[in-house]
Amino acid sequence: MRVLQIHAGRLGFRSQRTLGARGEVIPCEAMGDPRVLVLHPPMSVARDFIDYPYFADLGAVQLAAVLAERFGEGRVELVDALATPGAGLRWREDGRAALGCTVEGMLEQVRGLAADQDFAAIVVAYTVFHRPPHRDDLLGALLDGLRERFPVESTALVLADCYQSGQHYVEVDGAEVLANYPGVDALVRYEAEVTVPRLLEAYFEGIRPSGVHRGESPVLDELPFPAWSRVDLEAHDALCASVVADLGRPVWTFPIDGRTLPMVSSRGCPFTCIHCSSNPETPRGEPKKQRRYSEAKLRAYLQALKALGATRLECLDELINVNERHFDAFLDEVVTLDLRFDCPNGMRADYLLPRHLEAMKGRVNMLSVSAESGVQRVVTEVVRKQLDLGAIREAAQRAHAAEVPLMIHYMIGLPGETAEEVNGTLAFALDLWDEYQAWPAVQYATPLPGTELAAIAEERTGKKLPVLEDWGPYFQTAPSATSSVPRETLEAFMWTFQQRLAASQGPKKLIMNVTYVCNNHCTFCAVGTRTQLDGHPVRQREKLLEYRKQGVTMVDFDGGEPTLNPELIPLIKSARAMGYRRVNVTTNGRRCVYENYAAKLVNSGLTTLLFSVHGHDARTHAQQVGVAEAFQQTTDGIRNCLKYAPKGVELGMNITVTKGNHDKVDKLAQLCWDLGLRWMNIQFLTPFGRATSWVAPDTQKAADHAVEVMDAWAGKIRFQVINLPFCFMPKHRHLVQGDLAKLERHMVFVNNETVNLAEYLAERRVRKPVCETCPHACFCGGFYELDQVPEPPWLIAPEDLVRPLNDPRRHESVPAGFTDRVKKRLRDEGVDVV
Repeated sequence: MRVLQIHAGRLGFRSQRTLGARGEVIPCEAMGDPRVLVLHPPMSVARDFIDYPYFADLGAVQLAAVLAERFGEGRVELVDALATPGAGLRWREDGRAALGCTVEGMLEQVRGLAADQDFAAIVVAYTVFHRPPHRDDLLGALLDGLRERFPVESTALVLADCYQSGQHYVEVDGAEVLANYPGVDALVRYEAEVTVPRLLEAYFEGIRPSGVHRGESPVLDELPFPAWSRVDLEAHDALCASVVADLGRPVWTFPIDGRTLPMVSSRGCPFTCIHCSSNPETPRGEPKKQRRYSEAKLRAYLQALKALGATRLECLDELINVNERHFDAFLDEVVTLDLRFDCPNGMRADYLLPRHLEAMKGRVNMLSVSAESGVQRVVTEVVRKQLDLGAIREAAQRAHAAEVPLMIHYMIGLPGETAEEVNGTLAFALDLWDEYQAWPAVQYATPLPGTELAAIAEERTGKKLPVLEDWGPYFQTAPSATSSVPRETLEAFMWTFQQRLAASQGPKKLIMNVTYVCNNHCTFCAVGTRTQLDGHPVRQREKLLEYRKQGVTMVDFDGGEPTLNPELIPLIKSARAMGYRRVNVTTNGRRCVYENYAAKLVNSGLTTLLFSVHGHDARTHAQQVGVAEAFQQTTDGIRNCLKYAPKGVELGMNITVTKGNHDKVDKLAQLCWDLGLRWMNIQFLTPFGRATSWVAPDTQKAADHAVEVMDAWAGKIRFQVINLPFCFMPKHRHLVQGDLAKLERHMVFVNNETVNLAEYLAERRVRKPVCETCPHACFCGGFYELDQVPEPPWLIAPEDLVRPLNDPRRHESVPAGFTDRVKKRLRDEGVDVV
């Protein structure tokens, strides 16, 4: 038998006919009813994958239904790597996760199915998760094994995208794909339901498929429903459970619990956003369209899925709510069938109506919409998304009111987007998170091949996009060549945003001022103008319990000087009994000069103890704290605490940088080391209490000296910098994170008033024009500007110490007008403020 290649013009592809010894055409029927096998192969994904690889088999299951209807149920077999006994998620040595059964396991199933009669044609689903156009190791091994068992003379081997909509698509050179899989006869791009049956019909008439084919788009109502009845759904459920158990995600935005089945009620998207890879079958310049099931067909589809035991539907539509009547019918039927569902690719925010949210309440785990940017110019002119950002805000407000969880998608690094506009996007995203708990999903703009964004990136760089093995991780971890903002700056934007978001999910630490009484008189004391009273122990225990019930496990007892409150040690013990795991005390250490007290304190249950030391010798220290004998008592107190501290209790030094010691931080570091402490906090002044511009050093000079010291002692002493904007230490941002942590810290004053520490400090900070383009602006409150005079006295009413915590007569003790006064002074001095 020999093979002759011919051109089949009527079908528009290069093909081959199978010829006998005398040159006659041998139809496949002559060898018995030809059988067709549809395979969804195993695959591997990076840890930072995008989309939904565990539902990538929908295309193969849909194609199997079409072929069974066309050629007969008995002539078509389906083997799904995601739905075979033992299929699951397995981590590989290269860091990728393998999904499905093994290649050998799939080949063994195929051999069993072909024991009595070979397959005339095998169609293998080729998804974005098989890393086109590269040779994927799992797919390559499978295709080699198939070709070894089914030689060219007997079996046609076809790759087909089986595109269903709803997963990213990577446009690649089909010829390169075939070159990487030499045993494959043909590749069908895009949708498969029309073109693959035609190719097989021609093949059964003697015309062998060959080359690359552009799949035609079907009319959805003419398709049979996906052949889930041919799939081992219990094995499919087990794979989903394995993914959940073994992937290592603590939270699933779109869960795959129970029997979760994928579906699409429509294909395509009519909008033209530059980054989107939807409608890959539509030639550039032609209008994009969405095709939908009719209402009757849609309802029947949902009923069929319910009959299969589905408890949750993963609706992979690009935009399920483009057509109001279509979406109304979908919601009505899922409510009737009592199905849960998610639409992970999102919905149009401007098409969401209150009745839709009401129907979704309790049925969706997360509603998803896309803003793309928080700046209207970028949305309209860059992304070309026909959307008013007011609709995003309205959707957030409505979803919050309806108690429907909401996630909003954004991108940074778009072409023509400025650093100021990146900050605008992050500020918009965080504003909706803070106000409405609308989760901000921020990714890098990623130019998938075939998108307009990719064409723009190639035009900007003058280079072809690199042919990557896996685009998935780039959305999360790597800026692409699309932005005019430098790569390092974009990474700084993303880092700061992620830190800010992590810190804004409720309090994690409580700072309790147990007293305002103090035996020092520091020139910069933040509470030095407040009435010197101890807090009420009953109310303070109530506060501790209130925050412990919120999940807070860290508390810092502060003052004043906390050791002067006789209730300090009982409060520490109460906190540990309540379940606080980390308890810190910040003290001047003078009372610890008494060995008996020092021993009791370090064995009270605290886990860390910070000593405030502001000079390397008695003279310098006394200049800062106003007490001549303080240095000796503090250093002796430190020695006593080190002597009696049990294993696991960490001691450190806390210094405040002033005009009198900013150039002596190196000597303070030496003192820290000599005392036996290995932890040092460097704290800059904040405009509270007695701190004024008269005691503040030049911030940049002080920061530069601190950097020199930290570099010199790196690896010996652990440093943290507090109350300093990032821009003063750009190369040491990991040490400036103390400023970030304030957002997740709540402070309780002696009168039991509670504030968010970051918000409280932000009232005393000033933004300047340089902040508008700073990549840390979304988390940095700006510059601290100290006044020339101390704060006026904060008078605390004694009755407020004992009032119940929810008593409306309780008054706040924060003096007003500071920020406006400082801004006016700066403007009078010719300094621009925002």
